[in-house]
Parts: sequence; C-alpha cells; structure tokens
Amino acid sequence: HYAVPHATAAILARSMLPPELQPRVVTTLHGTDTTLLGDDPGYGPAIHHALTCSDAVTAVSAYLKAETQRVLGFNGPIEVIHNFFAPRPPRRSREKVRRELGVADNEAMIIHSSNLRPVKRIDLLLETLARVRPRDAFKLIVLAGGSFEPFVKDVERLGLNGRVIIRENVNEIEDYLQAADLGLFTSETESFCLSILEAMYFGCPSVARRAGGIPEVVEDKVSGLLVPSDNPDDLARAVEGLIREPKRRIEMGQAAQRRARERFSAEVIVPRYEALYRRVCG
Repeated sequence: HYAVPHATAAILARSMLPPELQPRVVTTLHGTDTTLLGDDPGYGPAIHHALTCSDAVTAVSAYLKAETQRVLGFNGPIEVIHNFFAPRPPRRSREKVRRELGVADNEAMIIHSSNLRPVKRIDLLLETLARVRPRDAFKLIVLAGGSFEPFVKDVERLGLNGRVIIRENVNEIEDYLQAADLGLFTSETESFCLSILEAMYFGCPSVARRAGGIPEVVEDKVSGLLVPSDNPDDLARAVEGLIREPKRRIEMGQAAQRRARERFSAEVIVPRYEALYRRVCG
C-alpha cells in the first residue's frame, strides 16, 4: 500500500534477492501517490519506476486510476478495487456520546473527520457552517488527525464559538459516527474519501463536494448530497436542507448504509484482493 515509500522499498528488496527467492509485488495506489507526489520531479520518476516493476497495480477508485495515467504517464494495467471499512461495535451509546459532547436533542450533530491537510479545505468547511441558519440548529464535531490550532482563529472570526467541538487523534471513531446525523466534507479532491464511507456504515449521509472519487462512493440525492461548486452558500443550503428535513435525512442515511454494506464491505472487497493475489502468484 502506497508507492512511496513501501512499493519502492519492496522493489529494492526484491532486487537484492536471488531469482528463486524473489516475491511478487502488488502495489495499491492511494491519493497521495498521484495527487500529492506524482507531479514532484523527485518523487514522480520513483513512483513510475515502482509501478512499472510491480507485478500488478491497483487503485482505490476509477478517478485515481485515470489521474495516475494522466499525471504519471503510466500505461500499464491498473485494477480498480475500492476501499472498504470493517467497523467495530461502538463502546458508548449514541445518547451518551451526544450528552458528553453537549449536543442537544434539537441540534443536528454534523461530523467531519480528516487529517486537516490543505486539500481538505477546512477553511471552506468553516465558511460553509458560518452560513447555515439558524445558527443554533447544529454542532460540528471534528475528528482531527492533526492539530486544529491553525483554525482556532477562523472559528472565532466566523462566530462559531460553541458550535465547533474538536476531538484530536480519536481511536474509537465508531462511537462518534453512530451519534452523528450528517457528515460534511469540502475537500478540493479525494481519491475515494474513506471518511464518508465510515459515516455511511452508521446510517449517516454526507454533504460533500462533487470532487475526485467521491461520486463513486456517494449516489447523489440517494445516499447523500453532492455539490458541484466550492461556493459556501451552495454547500450551506444543502446542509440546511438535511437539517430541516429529518425524514429525508434518515431515508438517505438508510440508503447510505445499504450502499456501504452491499458495495464497500470487507466481505465484498477482500475477496477481490485475494483473487488478484492468487492470479499474480500463478
């Protein structure tokens, strides 16, 4: 998993072994391989070399496959095998989690989970929520894979104090996902967006930008809402619609959960990897 550093290290290790001991190498591409490092003059050739020397290459979305072919000029076969999620049972009840977070019964709990890198557009996330009305209709819970400190002043500037709750480096994400009402994701691009899938498993539909591989995960207006622009007003209207219409939100959540289980479960995806490995090993 990941061309840099893992596949490059595997190719080097294999070249150090005698032919009868050389293992097969299957490289699974993720977003940073192509969208972050692919254009880099130092990393790009190393990634291309790793893919060329691999016995098979997979990508987590059709979007990432196309981008890899475009950015890296790699013309070898790439098999699309989507991400999957195997959730653990929550340790705390939905009610207990919401009570601990201070989310009232009449408030929608909006969830966002990411590593907060610039591509995640946390600035747009906060600008969107600042436009949602009424202001007291929601609380945003951010499961942060990094420090939220750079965005604290934005929260204050936008008048979102008391509306945004931060939890950093959370391991028990299932506790929070099953307590959420909807997700919000404003990324510039995503190779897949596993965070959306994680929410879907718990019947939580998301509002997201129509970017990258996200349309392969979310069926627009069925299991979530996809917004084609980066206009915070458009995103806010989509969020407001799901807050105001709990029946529609629940129906979308149920559709999202079905889609997650039918298309992106371990039971569906893992056998595809196993079949590929058997085929490569001959």
